[in-house]
Amino acid sequence: MGLKRRTVLSLTAVALLALSGTMALAKRGTIGIYAIVDKVAFEPNEESPERVRIWGTFVVPVPMSSGLYKAPQRGYLYFKVAPGMRQVVMQEWRDLKDVAGTGRCFGFGQYWVPNPADPFGNPHHSLEIQIHQDGDVAVPDDYPLSHSRGIVKTGDPSDPDFEKIAAELTRAARY
Repeated sequence: MGLKRRTVLSLTAVALLALSGTMALAKRGTIGIYAIVDKVAFEPNEESPERVRIWGTFVVPVPMSSGLYKAPQRGYLYFKVAPGMRQVVMQEWRDLKDVAGTGRCFGFGQYWVPNPADPFGNPHHSLEIQIHQDGDVAVPDDYPLSHSRGIVKTGDPSDPDFEKIAAELTRAARY
């Protein structure tokens, strides 16, 4: 084997090892965000919310990936109601508040989102979510498109990685 080929193989191996510490399991399902939620707060108030902060431990997609997730991370998500989605979003926010503090893993949002550069809106890339840390100045993201099952509390044959990711998330959420 030539020196050039060995160098390329070595660099590839190093890159894969570096990435393995930052990514969770490969994705075969459709869930955008896996979470163990500690607390949910509505803004400006619970009666007429426009925004929500969700504190906990999360597994979110690697931006522009093809089925990969970041490693579990503690912090909070900050969302606003997406245009035209108020009724669905309000139901999901109530559901999120109901599961907050239970220590259970669940999923929500779609993994694949429409590509704004595609005139037909084909879902060619993953959901991009920012996990904020306490003290961060954060701008709310639009709440993601709802998963076809709403708040997903258990795996099913269409998402064979649910239980694996739930176990990884549960380990990471331990204080």
